[in-house]
Amino acid sequence: MSIPYLGAAFISLLNFAIHALFTVAIVYATRHADKATSELGMFERIAALLTITMVTLMIAHVVEIFVWAGFYDAIGLTVTLVSSLEFAFENYTALGYGDALPPPGLRLLGPINALNGLLLIGWSVAIIFEVLRMAEIQFGRLAKSPRKRRK
Repeated sequence: MSIPYLGAAFISLLNFAIHALFTVAIVYATRHADKATSELGMFERIAALLTITMVTLMIAHVVEIFVWAGFYDAIGLTVTLVSSLEFAFENYTALGYGDALPPPGLRLLGPINALNGLLLIGWSVAIIFEVLRMAEIQFGRLAKSPRKRRK
């Protein structure tokens, strides 16, 4: 097996670890959201929770794409860092090939990147659904509890 493919496997594992760290941050924020947003109404609390989740996930994906781009730049797959970034974005999102096309011996790097991206995007979808489920549970309890009257 070629060294670049071992590197791609390492980058995939690194991105899984990065995504796990961002997931932990989201779980922590979700569990403590009721304290931080206690003055807000139910709709505003859910909106704040989802916004925090979405921004955190977007940052995670951009970081992971930059990791792929750095790898491509390090192995000299493309001429510039911008080209590496373009190639990484196109493959991570499973958009497909654009202007950048690797040499024949390294063409499987794109599909490896795409598989990694699809798995991480799927993981993010699962996080979003879990945050919604947790919000429903938290705010369902709030709806049943006696309400504080605002003055």
